[in-house]
Amino acid sequence: MAKRVLLVVLICLMGITMVYAGGQKEGGAEDSGAAVAAYDASAVKWSPNQERVVRKDYKLPEGALEAIKAEGSKEIVVYNWGDLSWDPATLLNGSMFTRLTEVGVQFVGTPDEQMTPKLQPLFMAKSDAVDIVPLDETNYANYVSRGWLMEVDFMWDEATMSEYHSGLHSTVLDGHYYSVPQVGRIIDVLYYRPSMLKAAGYDGPPETWEELIEMAQALTIDKNNDGQIDQWGFVFKGGGVLDGAQLIKAKSLLLGVNPDDVDGKVKFNTPETIRVVQLLSDLRNKYKVVPPGVTAYQHGDIADFFLSGNVAIVVDPTYLYARCMESSLADDFDVALQPVAYKGGPRTQIQHWNGWGLSNFSKNKTAGLIYMDVYRSYRGQVNEFAIENNEVFLKKAYEDPQSKLVGYNDVLAQINDTVVDIYEGQGEVYKAVIAEFQKALMGQKTAEQAMNDAQGRIDKILGY
Repeated sequence: MAKRVLLVVLICLMGITMVYAGGQKEGGAEDSGAAVAAYDASAVKWSPNQERVVRKDYKLPEGALEAIKAEGSKEIVVYNWGDLSWDPATLLNGSMFTRLTEVGVQFVGTPDEQMTPKLQPLFMAKSDAVDIVPLDETNYANYVSRGWLMEVDFMWDEATMSEYHSGLHSTVLDGHYYSVPQVGRIIDVLYYRPSMLKAAGYDGPPETWEELIEMAQALTIDKNNDGQIDQWGFVFKGGGVLDGAQLIKAKSLLLGVNPDDVDGKVKFNTPETIRVVQLLSDLRNKYKVVPPGVTAYQHGDIADFFLSGNVAIVVDPTYLYARCMESSLADDFDVALQPVAYKGGPRTQIQHWNGWGLSNFSKNKTAGLIYMDVYRSYRGQVNEFAIENNEVFLKKAYEDPQSKLVGYNDVLAQINDTVVDIYEGQGEVYKAVIAEFQKALMGQKTAEQAMNDAQGRIDKILGY
């Protein structure tokens, strides 16, 4: 059975021309001491960026090796979301960087929830112990506002930006660039076990929430009648540093509401969002079709659960596809659009952005910038998609023969409405939402009470 997953089809491209003169944003209010020294970008001939990022055989910009030698870079320290054993594309791109520059890479694999607690003290101390920083919606705007990331406007121009999907425009903060893209996964892809669905009398996956509830009930089974569930109908993510909040947001989008942007404000206690939290709570407590432990599950747990063979349906990002293809489920899984709230309802999806930034306090700035440049390049982006099946922002990456071997590369038009939201305080907002969501899931609060309490915390975080 051919495997399919969705590719993001984004809307209009935005071009922005930026010129970098060498000045750097000084440390924020939390920092002390002398201002950050300005970086002289003129030692490397960055322009034309467009030609370099799309060529199939990446070549260093003129002057890069000399500048790296002048700054004395022998090794850069790159923090990474999670264990590197799950990121072969990252390791491969690091090896490509080292081969081109003779600068080593020390990767520091760090669990998601520990990333900011580990990096923040280093930034506040203006430490040079980290060079490259992993970014997402939970930390990016905060790091920028505090002056912890170096502006990289000289790496971007209108022509270069046009090579990437337009969701990348959300990473331009206050008119400046501070990052390059790593991956741009779509959050909600439905994975299911055809054999399990067929055994329960279903020919295909659920298309609406009502059908999901019905199927999940039929697919939750105590096979040996010992009082313990052996096969769960569904599993979702209620924990993590952003998973639970993004789950609520993803389902709210299907009701036509984006909690991260309700009339320009973050609002997680709309009637639609409360309805979502009630639905998810009912799946656990009323219908009992998900494991009780979903309150703490995050994306890695969902993937592991599906691969264990003990669940019929999950919703997870596209990177799970590669793991399925390499597992015992390779001939017994398929993918589809996630169920909509109701027939004919919206199909708006969250697009998840991961990027790389350069610490303002790095002593290996040129080497770090080249690492970022390698990663956003054609070959770097192809590696992410072809090896890990992580969707990427560089459009030409999907034209590579390796990319075309991915089973869902030909499915380009099923989704044409995605959102990428980045704002200061987002990480704290999501923590507040997840904490209250978990209380609703455990029956400690009603859905309405939990989301009203979450909104009270959000209002304080964002100063409403």
